[in-house]
Amino acid sequence: MGRYVLRRLVLTAATVVAVSFLAFLAFSPLDPTGPMVLDTTPHGHAARQFVLAHYHLKDDPVSRWWHWATGVLHHGFGNTVSTDVAAGFPIRLRSEGQPIGPTLWHSMGITAALVGGALLLVLIGSSLLGTSSARRQRFRMDVSWRFLAYLGAAVPTFLIGDLLQRSLVGAASQTDVWLENGPPQGGAVDWVRHLTVPAVALALGLVGVYARFLRSSVIVELGQPYVVVARAKGLSERRVVHRHALRAALAPLVSLLSLEMGAVLGASLAADGVFHSGGLASTFLAALGDADPFELTAIVTVAAVLVCLFSFAGEALAGALDPRIGRA
Repeated sequence: MGRYVLRRLVLTAATVVAVSFLAFLAFSPLDPTGPMVLDTTPHGHAARQFVLAHYHLKDDPVSRWWHWATGVLHHGFGNTVSTDVAAGFPIRLRSEGQPIGPTLWHSMGITAALVGGALLLVLIGSSLLGTSSARRQRFRMDVSWRFLAYLGAAVPTFLIGDLLQRSLVGAASQTDVWLENGPPQGGAVDWVRHLTVPAVALALGLVGVYARFLRSSVIVELGQPYVVVARAKGLSERRVVHRHALRAALAPLVSLLSLEMGAVLGASLAADGVFHSGGLASTFLAALGDADPFELTAIVTVAAVLVCLFSFAGEALAGALDPRIGRA
């Protein structure tokens, strides 16, 4: 187990470094000092040259990435270039950038809570729909569940989020009920109030996909010899399905979810953008508007860390559900 964890840590570190390098190359053509060109005075020109030199924006992309990466190890993600650019004209010839780290970690926490809550809802919803359909194959309930599953899989996350926002959050703002829109401020209750509807919107788009997968897995498990033995011992059908077949069928579902964490995180960014939850999507759009390559690279790097962490957690959970995977 120790060797496995060590290999995963090494692979995670290599993945994060590679993602940060590719992201930096993709964002390197951006010029955050574009607005400073409007100041044609000598001091404005000197201020722009100072910002370019201070952030090494004149260096080649590989050298700039190396300077940024080594700076991350010693000083965190550094400061935003856009704050220096927007400081006013003429600006003082010193760095006035705001630290990227605090805002980024807060956004990462919001996105992690959103994805975690959505995954929990996906596991619960897929288990209910998958087992109900598997126990009643080709009956009306099975056909109805499969129709809803196809419908949920076909509708994109942003559209589901927009419909929920108009129906639930819009009504909440008018009647002052529990659900609210916007970023959470503080406290577990406030986080739940602001992230419940985005998590539901994200989960609805995923339950349809994974419920069909779990239905097929449960049907396969119900035909296994250990299920026949459990029924021969006199166990109830509910206990056979939920205690034995469902547990074995959940392991490949969790493994599949861990492999598709990149797509799940991308869908969470759509939900975050619709509900303005203050997650990585909101931070990314703000940094993209400022054309800040350093902040954009930091956001993509943190997103890669999130994907790796959720993937590792999914593999560990799959091993706990199926001892054969754990021993392997």
